[in-house]
Amino acid sequence: MELQKGQKCKLTDLTEDGRLRLSVAVSLPAGEADVTCFGVDGAGKLSDDRYFVFYNQTRSPEGAVSMEQSGRTTAFSIDLGRLPDFLQRLVVTIAVEDGTMQALARGTLLLEGGLGQASYAFSGAGYRQEKALILCEVYRKDGIWRLSVVDSGFNGGLSALLAHFGGEEARPDTPAPSPAPAPAPAPAEPRVNLTKISLKKSGESHKIDLKKNRQRIHVNLNWDQRQGLFSRGIDLDLACMYRLKDGRQGVIQALGSSFGASDQPPYIRLDKDDRSGASVNGENMDFFRPELIDFAIVFAFIYEGVPNWRATNARVVLSQQGEPDIEVHIDNPNSNERFCVLASLTGRDGGLEVRREDLFFNSHRAVDAHYHFGFRWVAGRK
Repeated sequence: MELQKGQKCKLTDLTEDGRLRLSVAVSLPAGEADVTCFGVDGAGKLSDDRYFVFYNQTRSPEGAVSMEQSGRTTAFSIDLGRLPDFLQRLVVTIAVEDGTMQALARGTLLLEGGLGQASYAFSGAGYRQEKALILCEVYRKDGIWRLSVVDSGFNGGLSALLAHFGGEEARPDTPAPSPAPAPAPAPAEPRVNLTKISLKKSGESHKIDLKKNRQRIHVNLNWDQRQGLFSRGIDLDLACMYRLKDGRQGVIQALGSSFGASDQPPYIRLDKDDRSGASVNGENMDFFRPELIDFAIVFAFIYEGVPNWRATNARVVLSQQGEPDIEVHIDNPNSNERFCVLASLTGRDGGLEVRREDLFFNSHRAVDAHYHFGFRWVAGRK
């Protein structure tokens, strides 16, 4: 079913059990687009911040709405039967970080259920200064869930959308001087942290303060799947070389089945080997005891396929609960080498400095030689 702007339809035509997959693909010539889902009440307000599903919070409390990102596509898995009664509407929005929605070359909304699918094509034509748009709404009327295609521009960006739906953005506190003792403050209302940090140039860095937050650091590598009729997609692997503060060092990678461990040294674990990019979750690695890291590098290499990094649209995100995500995109179009060192992690002064490396090499040995780990290398296979 091809939808038109302003069209409404019953979701019972698409799903029998209330489970849906709503995907939004956005093509911009430059910059990024943030696709989000607001779960709002009967007054159209985000009365519970936990139902704002976005890059820093990818799942609602009970899992009724969860978000996955792969390349330019953001997908929401929705189970309407698990949504709490106070939620009357799910609002899907798109916001750009740089520029306006006018630069949107092409976009696609795809809704899939067990009984069928519906799609809607849109673009930035007709928009001017708007930095966001409300794409569609999934809403409850007369006890029946329906879809409405909105495609309406919004002058502000993601922060303004959050305010529009009644949410509050977390900002650094600026305490005012107090001449006299003040009464104990009331418990603070939950605030949404919209901050994310993009390391865009080689050498840029951000420090994670481990004195106040020693929770695990999660690393996700994702890339575009590009498969032909008679060819597999690119096999891109996530890996790291590490040195702990006690002097122990090693390599975590799928090659040689060196997946690491979560409950003993090195407290680093690679979860799987995605050989084609078909998994929307990509490849994932966790640093369970980041305070033990003396130095580590996070790198990716093309195990199979033509070494063309531009074609992969690969990106890595480092996340820690309660802190902004740190993003590194592999966007160097001039390298034909198979190995790319994305970031280094250096332990110092009670923290972990994450630095964009953006360096390309032709082998494990060359990576090792540059960073002076001193490993002995033998041929290995997956």
